[in-house]
Amino acid sequence: MKHRILASASVLAIVASPAYAQTVPAGTASQTTTPAPSSEEQAGLQDIIVTAQRTEQSAQKAPVAIAVVAPQELIRQNVTRAEDLSRVVPALVATASGGPNTSFFLRGVGNTTVNSYSDPAISFNYDGVYIGRPNSTQGFFYDLQRVEVLKGPQGTLYGRNATGGAINVLPRRPEIGVTSGEIQASYGNYNAVHAQGAVNLPIADSGAFRLAGTYDRHDGYYSDGTGDQKQYGARAQVLANLTPNLTTRVGVDYQHQGGVGSGSYIYGTFAYTGPTTGFVFTPTPQLGPKVGVADPRTEAFIQTRFIAQAGRNSEAINSYPSQNDSVWGATSETNWKTSAGTLTVQAAYRESQIAALSTTSNFRSFRQDEHAHQVTLETRFAGKIGTIADYLIGGFFFDENINNRSSINQITLTPFQNYITGTTSKAAFGRLALHVTDTLTLTGAGRYTDDVKRMNGLSNVFTLFCGAPTPPQDFCPNVPLMPLVFNANDLISFYTSRGVAFGPPGSRGPNTPTIFNTQIAINSKLITKKFTYRGALDWQFTPRNLVYVSYETGFHGGGFNFGRGLETYKPETISALTVGSKNRFFNNRLQLNIEGFYWKYKDQQISQFGTDFSSPPISVFYTSNIGSSTIKGIDVDGEFLLTPTTRIGGSVQYLKTSYDSYAFTSSLQSPTPPNFACPYTVTTQYNIDCSGKPALFSPKWSFNVNASQTIKLDGFKLVLEGGTRWRGDFYAATSYQPWVISKATFQSDASATLSPDSEWWSVTAFVNNIENKRRLTQSNTNGTLNTQSGLATAPRTFGVRLGARFK
Repeated sequence: MKHRILASASVLAIVASPAYAQTVPAGTASQTTTPAPSSEEQAGLQDIIVTAQRTEQSAQKAPVAIAVVAPQELIRQNVTRAEDLSRVVPALVATASGGPNTSFFLRGVGNTTVNSYSDPAISFNYDGVYIGRPNSTQGFFYDLQRVEVLKGPQGTLYGRNATGGAINVLPRRPEIGVTSGEIQASYGNYNAVHAQGAVNLPIADSGAFRLAGTYDRHDGYYSDGTGDQKQYGARAQVLANLTPNLTTRVGVDYQHQGGVGSGSYIYGTFAYTGPTTGFVFTPTPQLGPKVGVADPRTEAFIQTRFIAQAGRNSEAINSYPSQNDSVWGATSETNWKTSAGTLTVQAAYRESQIAALSTTSNFRSFRQDEHAHQVTLETRFAGKIGTIADYLIGGFFFDENINNRSSINQITLTPFQNYITGTTSKAAFGRLALHVTDTLTLTGAGRYTDDVKRMNGLSNVFTLFCGAPTPPQDFCPNVPLMPLVFNANDLISFYTSRGVAFGPPGSRGPNTPTIFNTQIAINSKLITKKFTYRGALDWQFTPRNLVYVSYETGFHGGGFNFGRGLETYKPETISALTVGSKNRFFNNRLQLNIEGFYWKYKDQQISQFGTDFSSPPISVFYTSNIGSSTIKGIDVDGEFLLTPTTRIGGSVQYLKTSYDSYAFTSSLQSPTPPNFACPYTVTTQYNIDCSGKPALFSPKWSFNVNASQTIKLDGFKLVLEGGTRWRGDFYAATSYQPWVISKATFQSDASATLSPDSEWWSVTAFVNNIENKRRLTQSNTNGTLNTQSGLATAPRTFGVRLGARFK
């Protein structure tokens, strides 16, 4: 009972430290078993068992850079979507990117991918299965065993190679011989209702069934109703010990995301004032992070913006977002223990149907109709060579196919994209841990990957011009802007019926509107064959003190763009040196982990808005290889069990990033120089050089501080918890203008939980973001309206949560 009291009291967001005692249900592992802790160890801080190296081991004994988040902390911090993870992992910046998409950055490495013809730099894995699409990472955060965030390149053991790291979301698995159930439900401001529950049932003596579900909803965080949440999901699993040495588990899951989706707000305008003064920014304090784009105040403001290309003021955006997204999957994992080792085979199928309409000040509408399905198969064999070495060998197969129809209405420009794309990836990998002594281990690992990425599609782009696209200014006050239609035929009919002709810009003379049509076709294939590796040395010089050093390489494949002259980009590569130490002191009551890292990045990929090399140029969102960068820093995590009922802890990260080389080009036909706070030269194009700038979404300093106190009452207990997190300034867009800096701020939370000593029920009052600070998480430039818009964190939320369980 003492351990359960401590577990309930500990809700610290100590990302590299265990927040409570984590045990592994029967049938969850395919490799080694961790010995039970001694009575002395049980009296102090408890271990979380992780599988970051494909074997079970304590997080404190794993010589890898890993942050582990326990399920109680996910509940306390109200983590219900992928972007919420940034609240509990200081090294991670996650933000909604329009519709169902989520962008992840770890220590300055990541990308803002919002299309399906490029891949994320941070791999997202659910229940051991790589999830290929950033729009399919929602709906998993309930009834979890833990979340593991691996920091740095994952070039050896994980499904698809990733340069920045991996996020592993691991659900609780069925427990044989156990009948149990639990439920958590809360209600708060913004009409927030969050509920999740699970039931575990035995099947005879050698099987178990687990069913879990979730329902999450709240009203919009913006004045126009955007920024809401409406999602639900369910998961069912069956576990069977077919023989004493043969175990299999089958799981299926389904999640649906509806409602409006993420919103945005305008916070300023900019104008080019000449070669001396450059771009000048003017804030719009009347349109802060509470006022959404569809708010009448924003719509009225937008209509005052003059659009030089169209020769008239803007119309209202006059569209409203929606989402109707479904994701489901099935997986089968079989473990066969032999005298030589354990064979693990995991096969999975996943499918998504995305129907989302996003609106921001950048887009009148961004409509995605996408159907994707993927098949994965991974086989691993893990064994021992006496007491000398542990080894693991494996193979991986991934095949993904995507059918997408999109339209992106940018007020004066609309591309209609219709394409089929996909990836086939095959890999062989292995790991050998050589025990040089009882305490010293040398590890080598490698992976050979063969990726084939294919693309066959057409972007049919229509651009509105009033006369010639260059000064002197033409005026077309009555020309209609791009209509809210979702195919080329409807757009052609719209303008033809209004007497607007199609042809080159200016072909009908000044002050006369024309529609210019450009078609960009891609039918291509990218093949990448790469060997990546890891070498590490760890020394467990006492049972509670570990030091380690590792060097690892990784790569992230290339991809495609619908932009003339920008159709493809190359893979990026990264190498990472890590030196760390994990420690327990004072009879297992103080934990202190320190890690230093040094990363070198080559052919780095950056996704940004810009112009292509069509004539005239087209505004596109594209990915390109911009050069190289250096990333270095230190992580320190600590946790102290001051008394059996008092726990304090915290974490701090120092991060220094710099682009050693960041050079790219832009079309000289653009009416103004590029909107970047970077020097440029002019030849046959603009040559922009942002070398020396820091990486995006990479605050120099970040820290968390948390505490909990358990007050024992007569047959009851009251647990008081509180914490604060601070993230320094970071750039939220590639322009590096001062107005795209996300300013540093504190965000704090507190809660009080009453429960009986048996813990069969609990009631909690909570408040998150006490300061009510809505920090900028992403900044977007609208070159048509010359406005700057952003996405913001959630406002202050509070409520009451009830919980009950039986076993």
